[in-house]
Formats: sequence, structure tokens, C-alpha cells
Amino acid sequence: MSAPRPLADLASGAAQPLLELRGIAKRYGATRALDDVHLVARAGQVHALVGANGAGKSTLLHVLAGITRPSAGEILLDGQTVAFATPRDAARAGIASVHQELAVLPQLTVAENVWLAREPRTRIGTLDRREMRQRTAELLETYALPLHPDTVAGTLSVAGRQLAEVARALSGSARILTLDEPSAVLSWRERDRLFDIVRRLKRSGLLVLFVSHRLDEVFEIADRVTVFRNGSKVFEEDIASVTRDELVRHMVGHDVAERSARTSIAAGPGIAMHVRIARHGAAGVELALRTGEVLGLGGLVGAGRTRLARRLCGLERGVRAVYRGADGETFTVRSARQATRHGIVYLTEDRNRDGLFLNLSIVANASAASLGRIARGGWLSRRRELAAVTPIVERLRLVAASLRSPVRALSGGNQQKVLFGRALLARPRVLVCDEPTRGVDVGAREEIYALIESLAASGVAVVLISSDLKELLTLSHRVLVVRNAEVVAELPEGAGERDIVEASVPT
Repeated sequence: MSAPRPLADLASGAAQPLLELRGIAKRYGATRALDDVHLVARAGQVHALVGANGAGKSTLLHVLAGITRPSAGEILLDGQTVAFATPRDAARAGIASVHQELAVLPQLTVAENVWLAREPRTRIGTLDRREMRQRTAELLETYALPLHPDTVAGTLSVAGRQLAEVARALSGSARILTLDEPSAVLSWRERDRLFDIVRRLKRSGLLVLFVSHRLDEVFEIADRVTVFRNGSKVFEEDIASVTRDELVRHMVGHDVAERSARTSIAAGPGIAMHVRIARHGAAGVELALRTGEVLGLGGLVGAGRTRLARRLCGLERGVRAVYRGADGETFTVRSARQATRHGIVYLTEDRNRDGLFLNLSIVANASAASLGRIARGGWLSRRRELAAVTPIVERLRLVAASLRSPVRALSGGNQQKVLFGRALLARPRVLVCDEPTRGVDVGAREEIYALIESLAASGVAVVLISSDLKELLTLSHRVLVVRNAEVVAELPEGAGERDIVEASVPT
């Protein structure tokens, strides 16, 4: 890591800013992803970038990372104009990036991912695996990252792969670190560890550009905040001088009343389904899913909440879920196809790996689980498909130039809305939502909350996983605590975040 600038320089308001953007614009045809953006950011700061989905935050980070070339404007580092044709150019200039969509190669180890394309070599030019492993171990120890150099990345949870990305970013001589939704899949412990790292980097003189939809995090970690809306910068201020309500109003263009209490919609009295999950050689797990209930699954990241959710939907090999309905109907789910046929729908936490067909259109992605119902006689009418998808995505307020656009072109939050639209279009009896608001802005989050509540009110049994404990308690009628993919506790009415944490830790 390059030497930080003197602290005296950092304290001076007149000091040359480390990063300055002048008139940055990016256009895709008639769409303006960025429009005349001016930004000044100094070393030794955490500068937060916030805004609704599609506001331009990730596009700006891609410009800084050398992934996207701006249509207009210039970038200055220490007062000198720079231009990045490739991500390698940006890295050489000292810009390290952790993107919202993970780029870890699953077949490689943590050490191989950290040093990918920069592997240490022996004197004769061969790969020095011993040196690579040792340097990785030192890096992980320095930043207290709970990973092992030899772990194959594909076996890690989403949170583990996120931390591997952070390790890779910290392995170079960075002066600027960009973090795009870095805590979206982290537990509270991992998030606190990440924030400790960020504070340490700030003290060493780095500039950290931090994107998050979780405003509590922005107020906790940031020194200054810039708000984007529709590709333009609309507000900038020191975080100490702005209120949460003011920030939300600038983000969405109007007041948003965020909820703070548990949902007032009562769960239905009856049992919608009873399900027993059976694994060879292991005790089964039994759950009662009530009509119109939001059932929360709480626990630490790595506790097996996602494994349990996937087992409910027939997505884990060697596991079967046996459902029994209130009318005595019994069926077994061993595959995603069987689950969908019976109205058991899974909303994945990892949209890139398990959810989206990035090169296909928004329409094709949203309709993927419902083609059997939309098609007639084995023939899929594009008009019928579009007619089925349009009301759903309009309900979700999807921001897109066209529903025929590839889903790859959408922001992360709008990609999440496409996944949610697919789940809704499948007409679920049981909807399993795994981190449904990951990467979604505050306005869209409220819309998703309302959708979940309306589904429950219509009689759908909703199973909710969220690492945001406030969100879990706000939406759920009942919360089960999971450890090792098994239910270890059911929280009583009125339980709080501390109760989830305490029940999650083995005694």
C-alpha cells in the first residue's frame, strides 16, 4: 500500500483533493446514466454515495474502476488528469474496487482469487504457491478476515465470497477503495469487522467511496455524503449536518415514511402446509407454514438459513421436502420444477449465480418460471408474455429503457426487482424470500415490504430470510432461529434483535 499523505494535509480544508470529477457523463443511446457529475473527495475520508436504484452510483464506480469509459468529463487524481482504458489502468493508479456483483472465481482458492493475474513468481518464473499462500494468510490476519487461504471459493457462502473480494482489493497499493453495497450479505458481526477495517484504512490516509442503501450504515461510517438521482448529483453535505429524513427526501424526490413497528397484518389462523425435510442419515426438520403468515428465519450468516430455505424448494441434492396441505393433499418436492408446479417458489439471495439469465431480456427473465402457463399448445406468444410481465414490473416500479433490454443493463436493485417479478408471476402458495431487499433502495424496499404483506394478506405463506434484523422483526409474524440448517428456537412475541443474536450463538 502506498504511503499515506501527511495528517496535516488531511486536516487542511485547502489541501489538494485526492479525487476530483469534472462534468462526468455517460450515455447509452438516449439513456443518461450519468449527467454532468462534479465531485470532490479527500484522502482520509469515507465518502458515501447514495441514491435510488438506477441513480448512477454503480455506473460512477465503474467509470472510476476503468470498466466503463465516460462519454464526457475528466477524472483528476492529486490534481492531475487521468484516463483509464482498462481496470488494470485504474488499479495501477491506486483505485481498488469491490463491486456489488461478486467476481470471485468459484473453482479457485481464496489465495488464488486474491492474487489472480498478479501471482508471485519464483526466480525461474513459475508460480510460487508457498509465497502466495503466506502473503494471503498475513493479509487475512492483518484485517481479521475469517477466511483460509486454501478454501475453494465456490464452497464459501455469499458473505465469504464478499470478504474474499475485500481481501483482493486490500492486497494492492490502493489509495482509493470503492465499496458497492459491501455489507448487503454480511452478518452484523462481519459488518462490524468490515467497518473496523474501513476506519483503519481511513486513518491510514485512504479515500473510501462507500455505496449503501442501508442509511444506518451511512450515518455510522461516512464523513460526507453525496446523493444521486436520475444520473445527476442533487445534494452533498457532511454527514453530521444532514438528517435521515432529509437524505431520504433527496434520494427519492419526496418524503418516505419508513416503518419501525412489526407488521400489523395478522396471520391467518390455519395451517397452510406442514412440511418435513428429510435427509439421508440425518434427523428431519419439520415446519408449520400458516396461511397468510410471514415466517422469519433468523441466525448468523453461515448458520444454514439459505440451506434450509433451498431444501424447502427442492434445490439441494439428496434432500426431499414432504408437504401436507390443510385439505390432506400430500406431495414431495425433490427439484425446482416440482416445487414450482406445486406453488413453492424460491427468491434467491444470489441473483447472478442462481437467478438471472444476464444476456436475456427483462421479459424473458421475469417469465422464466411461468412459461408453462403463458404458452399455448407448446407455443410461446411474445405478446402474451409481454402482457403477463408488464403489470408485474410496473407494480415493482422497475426502471428500464425497455422491457426487451437485456437484464445485464439494469442496476443491481432493478435486477432484484426482476427476480421478485418472476416469483410473483409464478403465483406462489409458499414464497421463500432469501434476502429480498439486497441492493434495493429505501423507496423500493418499502414497496417490497408492501408486496410481501399483500401476498400474506391474500393467503400466501411467506418464508423470509434477512440479515437485517430490524427488517426481519418488522415483517415477520413469527421468527425461528436457525443453526446448522436446523431450527433451534422460536422467538416469543415481542422479541428483539438481541434475542435473535443470543439464540444464534451456541451455549
